[in-house]
Amino acid sequence: MAHEDPIVEVIQFVSTEQCLGNPSLFQALRDVVQGWQEKGLKGQYWGATVVKPNNIYWVLFWQSRAHAAAFAADPLYPEFVQRRQSLATTAVRDLYAPLSGNPQLCVEAPITEVDFYKVHGACIEEEHEIGHSAMHHLRSLQPQGFTGSSYGVVHEDPSIGVYFAGWNSVEDHMRIAIK
Repeated sequence: MAHEDPIVEVIQFVSTEQCLGNPSLFQALRDVVQGWQEKGLKGQYWGATVVKPNNIYWVLFWQSRAHAAAFAADPLYPEFVQRRQSLATTAVRDLYAPLSGNPQLCVEAPITEVDFYKVHGACIEEEHEIGHSAMHHLRSLQPQGFTGSSYGVVHEDPSIGVYFAGWNSVEDHMRIAIK
């Protein structure tokens, strides 16, 4: 495969009660993905949101978009997607974005903030830049408990951006969020 920049796949879904009650169901899917470590998977992380514990984020770090596409082209992928959807009460959201900086620092923090945002208007690139400037400003402030941030534009829809921030605690995040 030709050299490409690394890409992050963000999978989000609302889990079923069965998934919450039987963690081995989700673990089996993570094991399938882990089998791709020799084929371009650089790491995977997952977690539930603090406010809604059935809202799951699963983050896959791929060596490149081509490696992620090879996983999606695998003959067993449709079964994987079906099994993944069976763990969700809503449609699974699955997006790819090259992220700035070191997004792995964000997901390795005790608390990871994941936000999707949509820009509107004729100048999508300029609107993304306004958001990125605000994120750079937060990074420059180095608030207590902040471990880093990363952002990027979603491949499938350039009007959507994704933002990660790492925090040492929910309290550290909330101190900034309510200002």
